Amino acid sequence: MDNNIRNTNTAGNDFFDIKELIVKYIKNWHWFLISVFICVAIAAFFLMVTLPKYQVETTFLLKDEKQSGLISQLAMLDAFGLSGSSKEIEDEIQVLTSKTMMSTVIKTLNLETEYFIKEGVKRSRELYSNNPIQLTVPESFNDTSANVLGFYISPQKKGFEIELKARDFKQKYKVDNLNTSINTPYGVMTFTQLSPLKEGAKYRIVTYPVRILSERYSKDITIASISKRSSGIRIATESGVPSKAKIILNTLVDFYNEETVKEKNLITTSTDNFIDERVNIIEKELYEVEAEVEKYKIQNSLTDISSEAALFLQSVYEYDKRQAEIQTQINLVEYINEYVNDEKNKYGLIPANLGIEDESLILLSKEYNDALLQRMTFLRTTNEQNPIVAQLESTLDALRGSIVMSVKSILDGLNIAKADLEGKDSQLNARINDMPTQEREYIEIKRIQEVKQALYLFLLQKKEENKFNLMAAVPPTKVLDSAYASIDPVSPRKMIILVVAVMLGLIFPIVVIYLKDLLNDKITGKKEFQKLVKAPLLGEIGISKESAPVVVKEGKANPVIEMFRQLRTNLQFEIAGKKHPVILVTSSVAGEGKSFVAINLALSLAMLDKKVALLGMDLRNPMLADYMDMEKDRQGITMYLSDSDLNWKDMIKKSVVTPNLYVMQAGPTPPNPAELLANKRLDEMIGELKETFDYIIIDSAPVGMVSDTFQINRLVDNTIYVSRQGYTTRELTGLINDIYDNNKLNNMSTVLNGTSVPDTYYGYGNKKRMK
Repeated sequence: MDNNIRNTNTAGNDFFDIKELIVKYIKNWHWFLISVFICVAIAAFFLMVTLPKYQVETTFLLKDEKQSGLISQLAMLDAFGLSGSSKEIEDEIQVLTSKTMMSTVIKTLNLETEYFIKEGVKRSRELYSNNPIQLTVPESFNDTSANVLGFYISPQKKGFEIELKARDFKQKYKVDNLNTSINTPYGVMTFTQLSPLKEGAKYRIVTYPVRILSERYSKDITIASISKRSSGIRIATESGVPSKAKIILNTLVDFYNEETVKEKNLITTSTDNFIDERVNIIEKELYEVEAEVEKYKIQNSLTDISSEAALFLQSVYEYDKRQAEIQTQINLVEYINEYVNDEKNKYGLIPANLGIEDESLILLSKEYNDALLQRMTFLRTTNEQNPIVAQLESTLDALRGSIVMSVKSILDGLNIAKADLEGKDSQLNARINDMPTQEREYIEIKRIQEVKQALYLFLLQKKEENKFNLMAAVPPTKVLDSAYASIDPVSPRKMIILVVAVMLGLIFPIVVIYLKDLLNDKITGKKEFQKLVKAPLLGEIGISKESAPVVVKEGKANPVIEMFRQLRTNLQFEIAGKKHPVILVTSSVAGEGKSFVAINLALSLAMLDKKVALLGMDLRNPMLADYMDMEKDRQGITMYLSDSDLNWKDMIKKSVVTPNLYVMQAGPTPPNPAELLANKRLDEMIGELKETFDYIIIDSAPVGMVSDTFQINRLVDNTIYVSRQGYTTRELTGLINDIYDNNKLNNMSTVLNGTSVPDTYYGYGNKKRMK
């Protein structure tokens, strides 16, 4: 038996055949080619209209002393595998990404308004430094407005059209030239033409609120530490206008430096103001004392003091000098005490570098100022309700209390030292009492003058030192690389896009074919049919290129005729020597090609010089006459079964195609086909036909629609069940298996109709025939 007869795959055994899948895709190679071409064309168009973006970045090092110490600590921790991101560096990154910082950059560079030009199919590109039109908006508009305004400028035959688009507003304005002003609901907008416009180009001007623009720029900029072990910071962005991005990044770094220097100078500035205030007071007091000395000398006509008084004054001077120093320290500490206890200075920086000698108070003041500066830094990016800010305020309160206690302790110590000096001074005063009254009075006045003068000179010295510190303040960063742009654009990435386009071009047909198979409920091929159907496959019939249903003819050869010959051979093997077999041809539903198979199979058998009878027993929808180009005859099987006086020999007609084929039509459609087919006259006719004909082929009704075919099964030796590729549903295979499993039709085998004919079917390929 031919291998086609055996169904080697059990129904329901659904395995994945990679070879079959590859062959399926190869057969649709043209769809892959078209898909790849379309995807690559779309990608090429996208690359053509998309403006390239470049990577712009700058790097710098933080060189703050406190930061340097921290970095060294982190380096030591890294040696133990405990390194992490520096909190201080993260704080500085937060400052750099703050909206306040970016808003200042935008205002400084006048970036609130952007200018665009559109030429041809390309997307609009921004004109940064060479815009031919300038827009002037009302003062403070960008600071207070919440609307983004777009002005679309189009040249007209006469003048220009300016279309204003906002969130909830749209209006067009006609102007004669671009050196004009227009009244809008948002104020008077003034246009100034700086240079000629390009012919055919369209211009767009967009002005933004600073708040919206700063948020956009802050999101576009990436700021990160260069590495865990470095104090370097990298600022990067992607932009279609590299020159603009470079200026923004450089200005951002410059402004950060300025703000940090100002912040560092807060202590020095506060100290400078404090010294100025004290110098003014001491200067006034010193002027009053010197005036009193001058007045005393004039009143008492004093020009020179005796040598004894001079030696005595030299001794007194040493005590007075020390007493003046202590008094200076007392005054400075009291100034600090007053400053700290003043409620208006609760979060003010404590003046530093005043000349206080107590190291503990200096360290406490420095620690207090550092904590206060840290609080100020946090308040740039958060509010006072932040837990970290609250914790810092608690620390400041504790430090302020410690400073107050330290000041009290220092004052107590200074007062004790002052009292000791005053005791020694009392001894000298006793000797002074022995001196003339004028000289004693002069010494007392002179002593007060020297104390005031010493304090005045001391404060002037500190003032100059403080001024030097202000002038010596340096930026906290060292720029490693000023902002620079990448040579090649970072987007769009041409090779990646083209590769993705090719991949998508390959994937789309795969997905479409897969979805088509998934959604298709029809039999798609021989292998699937064999997997789903248990009955043996007798053969397959390809799609005929001829329009006529009769394809098997004398002297003709093509792949479809050869398939019928193979079907005939397999059928003969199936019959296994039976004499005058009755072969039933049926299907599940109409349209599967049972009549086509029955006619051409009968012709193929007749060409073996065998007498073949072809009976049209599809009484409900007879098609034999139409397919075989015969005139419809009312004298057919229906009339024979209905009238016992009729003889079948008068109704069967010889075919015009071949003399060995006889056809008996169905006749008129009866009201009771099933009952007629149960008539015993049908058994008698089949018995008589067997005596005359070698083969009897019955074209029966579809079994999935009516029960007529099962009535005929009593007379049948073999059944050919026809299904059609691309037409028979998978659901119908369940009906086929049920009929086969329950032996409802005798010796049932299947034929798959409508399959694709191979291009190189044996003997019928593209090869030239031998002459």
